[in-house]
Amino acid sequence: MQWERAKTNQNKIIPLAGIYIFIHTATIFLYELLSLNLELSSGNLPNNVLLSLIDILRELTLCAVLGALQSIIFARLGVILEFPIWRCRDDKEALRRFFLLWFGINAGLITINRVANILAERGVSDLASLLGGIGLVANIIYLPLAICWMYSGEKLTEDDSFFRVFRPITRQWGETLGMWVILSVSLFCALFLLGLPIFQEPSTFAVVMKTLIIIPLAGIDIIVFCWTWLLCIQCRIQGLDEDVSLDDF
Repeated sequence: MQWERAKTNQNKIIPLAGIYIFIHTATIFLYELLSLNLELSSGNLPNNVLLSLIDILRELTLCAVLGALQSIIFARLGVILEFPIWRCRDDKEALRRFFLLWFGINAGLITINRVANILAERGVSDLASLLGGIGLVANIIYLPLAICWMYSGEKLTEDDSFFRVFRPITRQWGETLGMWVILSVSLFCALFLLGLPIFQEPSTFAVVMKTLIIIPLAGIDIIVFCWTWLLCIQCRIQGLDEDVSLDDF
């Protein structure tokens, strides 16, 4: 592995990690606080249509803020870990190249979860369970896959296999499984905590506790990004994907 790259640049990586964790946590706190206010004041709204519109706007705003944060911080980390080969000139370029990727992923994950909850409320338990399982698997595997796409997905041509982008993780299974084990354990721990009675009551205390759970999860995002990015670098150096070239970035 190329972990010495991360160790050499830890004075640059740690501040970016702190910014990511802080903004991610603050965003979720505001999101949960707004959700609480909507739940408590839903009876005062004139109709359900207005409530639904506010709810959709809330979800889209969350996806957009997180998408922008992931695009900028991950691009900065990518440049640090593989300068000067992988290039992204500034935050504006990072948003242009990667915002739709992360916004789409966030929106997809939230949509699967929301649809599963709606189906469960309406008694369609089998389909709700299926979607819930799909959402769970997606939450475990999406991060390394999306990071691989950030690294070289833009270089794909019409003649390339779509799955070529993912060779850094499919050809280094030991490291990949380690990542997915960490992601699985962290996700199941978070779901277990969120299922406790203390989180079911609509209160500011519950909002604060939910937000605190985000802190280690956001930290794991940074670890997984660096881990996957270093796998991509190692894949290139060792010739596991000899066709890839980053010269045009």
